[in-house]
Amino acid sequence: MAATERVQSSISNPQSQILTAFWVLVVQSFQRHWRVRQMGWVAVGLLSIAVIWVAAMTLSPAGWGLENRRVRRTQVTYREYGEQLRPSSRYGALTAGQDYPPRRPIHAAETPSPFEPLRDSLSSLALSIPHAVISSETFLKNWAFTNFSRTVMLGAYVGFVLPLFTLAYASGALGSDRENRSLVWLTTRPIPRSAIYLAKFVGTLPWCLLFSGGGFVALCLAGGELGRESLSLYWPAALAGTIAFAALFHLIGALFRRPVVVGLVYVFFFETLVAALPGSLKLLSVSFYARSLMYNSASSSGYVADMLDVSRPVSSTTAWAVLAAVSLGVTALGMCLFARAEYRDDL
Repeated sequence: MAATERVQSSISNPQSQILTAFWVLVVQSFQRHWRVRQMGWVAVGLLSIAVIWVAAMTLSPAGWGLENRRVRRTQVTYREYGEQLRPSSRYGALTAGQDYPPRRPIHAAETPSPFEPLRDSLSSLALSIPHAVISSETFLKNWAFTNFSRTVMLGAYVGFVLPLFTLAYASGALGSDRENRSLVWLTTRPIPRSAIYLAKFVGTLPWCLLFSGGGFVALCLAGGELGRESLSLYWPAALAGTIAFAALFHLIGALFRRPVVVGLVYVFFFETLVAALPGSLKLLSVSFYARSLMYNSASSSGYVADMLDVSRPVSSTTAWAVLAAVSLGVTALGMCLFARAEYRDDL
């Protein structure tokens, strides 16, 4: 009797039916992504290559730092180069009759001149600067961290891994229904079309966060100590960027028949090209605001963030506001367009 009353109550309450159908669709959308699609396998393979490359660079003798890197066109490291420029090393090279640095004779300005103490002291002071800089632990740590952040976090992750994983899953939320010609059947469910669009997005978003966040963690762990510090500083930017990209690619999946192709063109042309251009055009790029958040996080931690090569970044408040507006605005726009669109070609 009680069960019958609950069924009758649910039938007489259409809002309860819509809410139940909404969450059923969310669960179904989530379960559909258990089976990794072809684009997902491609993304995993490319991520594996990136992680192996980061790990190899981390374990190499030079690493991400400057002191053990080779000076261009020589076999001398920057630490050795700075050491050899010191006055004691130059006197020793002259006494032994050796070229300094290797394969290059000593310049006239570098030759010690005891009979001209003023010129010799100024020359020695200038030539001692490289050794003083390369001996600074603060400078070396700053250079290594910003080099890792610029190459791995801003380059490999924000420019490649983040958009690729969100594209692989967000574009398939409605794009797979279009390809399987089941989109018309989906719109016949007893819930508004806008709710269908939102349910598909909510069911797909956890997979975007899981794989994009997993790629972020994998790259950071492969970077050793620098990667772990990057993980603690940059995870909010990775989270906000993932949600914004997922909302954008979900809209592309609802509007276009080949969302993966359109998404790849957007990622490798618009995001890669426009985000690197000077001026105000880069403000149209989603990844620019994720890079701005990383820039500000590094700057607030005491690093010289200008070495990250982010051209005129916006403040963290502005970046958060824009990413939130993109996530909410694009989702609302997609709900409106999906509710009004006709999908007759899927019949």
